[in-house]
Amino acid sequence: MKNKYFSSERLLLLYAKQFTTLVAAYKGSDLDTQRRLHMKMSHILELSGRAMTAAKRRCECRMEVDIRDFVVHRRPFERPITSHEAEAVRHYYATPSVSHLVALSGVEISGLADLMEGWAQDKRLDCRSIIELLGWSDGMRSLVDAVGLDYTALPCPQGTKPPLFKFLATKMLRR
Repeated sequence: MKNKYFSSERLLLLYAKQFTTLVAAYKGSDLDTQRRLHMKMSHILELSGRAMTAAKRRCECRMEVDIRDFVVHRRPFERPITSHEAEAVRHYYATPSVSHLVALSGVEISGLADLMEGWAQDKRLDCRSIIELLGWSDGMRSLVDAVGLDYTALPCPQGTKPPLFKFLATKMLRR
């Protein structure tokens, strides 16, 4: 059976592969080539951001109005969620984010996927948080499947603070 979410995820994963190819080429190139590759990487990130927005909108269209309000507008939800609805919400959050590749390695993304899946097991969480965490975990796993565990990001520019996910990954991997 064909997965109805495959086509939008496939485009994002192709952008992820293109981005990692550019990063690999960047590492061993001269300054002029690096500038050109940096512009291409920026363009890929911009395109992937648009594709991610479009993929999330397609997921939203598959949701009932009250579920969409629950997810997109974070409105309270007073009725039980069916397994079909929970799966639609999980797919919304599982949309892979190519922007993670700017600062995170394949190992870090994989570790964060494990971490989020572990957090989702906390019985104190509400259903929205559990579904979000499981979706994020799935999205990160699909990203790692596309780029590989051996992917390494370029170093963050000097003087910039690392993104929160980089901080979490660094702390997690030190343990």
